[in-house]
Amino acid sequence: MRKICLYLREYCHREPLCSGVLLYVLLSFAPGLLGDGPLWLVCIIRYILPGILAWGIALTCFDAPRPSGRFYGCVKSVLWSSPVALFCIINILVGTFSPGESVLLPVFAAISEELLCRLMLYCALLLYFQNQERGELSAVIFSSVLFGAAHMSNLGTSGTAVVLFQCCYTVVIGMIFANGYRRSGSVCGSILWHVLLNLTGTLFVWS
Repeated sequence: MRKICLYLREYCHREPLCSGVLLYVLLSFAPGLLGDGPLWLVCIIRYILPGILAWGIALTCFDAPRPSGRFYGCVKSVLWSSPVALFCIINILVGTFSPGESVLLPVFAAISEELLCRLMLYCALLLYFQNQERGELSAVIFSSVLFGAAHMSNLGTSGTAVVLFQCCYTVVIGMIFANGYRRSGSVCGSILWHVLLNLTGTLFVWS
């Protein structure tokens, strides 16, 4: 097992772009191929386990900074990610309150997506662009574009125009979150605001 981990770390350092994107796609979409089941099982398989794996891979393979637990970093993360509050307010003002939907899936989905994209994928891209003058900015942009493109998977359940709109605004949201992580070194803020965004989008349905 140790040899496998060392090989994976070596490969990720040698090919951070390829390995980062591949792992992001696999951990994001492969669990969904296992089918449906009880809500608690879906949460574990689709979101909790991939999120834990992404966190571990980011730390061991892509040199993500280990969380220091400093309160200041969390506060900075919350503040830098706070522009997403505007999207939450829009959901509340435009949508119609519909409390019938379960809130577990959107909560765990938000946490998982932040660990997958803002932590693992961003750190992989940062490793890839590390020798470039604007490496951090490139990592922010590319990770956000990939995050938005991942929402093309919703074409099976929503119309083309709706999905394209979703992809565009998730790129913007992804850039806000990625910049917040870049500035603070913490994903606490992006997780908090992503959870609130998903909750308002679930409980306040656009008609």
